[in-house]
Amino acid sequence: TDFNRFQDKIRQGNAQLFFFGWNADYPDPENLLFLLHGAQGKVRFNGQNAANYENPEYDALFERMKAMPDGPARQQIIDRMVAMLQHDAPWIFAFHPKAYSLQHGWVLNRKPGAMVRNTMQYQRLDVERREAARAEWNRPVLWPLALVACLLAAAIAPALIHWRRRETATAAPVSPLPAAASSSSVEGGER
Repeated sequence: TDFNRFQDKIRQGNAQLFFFGWNADYPDPENLLFLLHGAQGKVRFNGQNAANYENPEYDALFERMKAMPDGPARQQIIDRMVAMLQHDAPWIFAFHPKAYSLQHGWVLNRKPGAMVRNTMQYQRLDVERREAARAEWNRPVLWPLALVACLLAAAIAPALIHWRRRETATAAPVSPLPAAASSSSVEGGER
């Protein structure tokens, strides 16, 4: 079925089995439970209840719950409504994704979730814990510098020792050549 025909089937209540999803607009059970409220029926009221589920007890509980402040009484009503939905099964509950996040212990008020994306404004940093962790993790590592210095010293030491020996060595005295030997060698060199 193409999408236009699918929408017509949903509006008329002629679809037997279909897949829908809902991303909550705000983190409150009302934003999900209203999807099965009778007054939201797709066929009669053109609402969001595509299953066209109607249960007078559920609808009455929904009307009471939606305006109540958070608390134990509201939670009891929500639990009763969820139990009714599980029993009546107007939907096949497919999946609900979980979100995971890794964070440092000094990042506070941060909880991953599928509904709210702009949580940065609520996050808080424990500056003292962060600074202590940074100081512990970022200690200077000096052994590579000592190793390089030792290797350089080992490479340069032989050259320095050789240079020092040459500079401090005493020159052997040069003995003068005898006069006769020097003239004969000169004459012999001319031949």
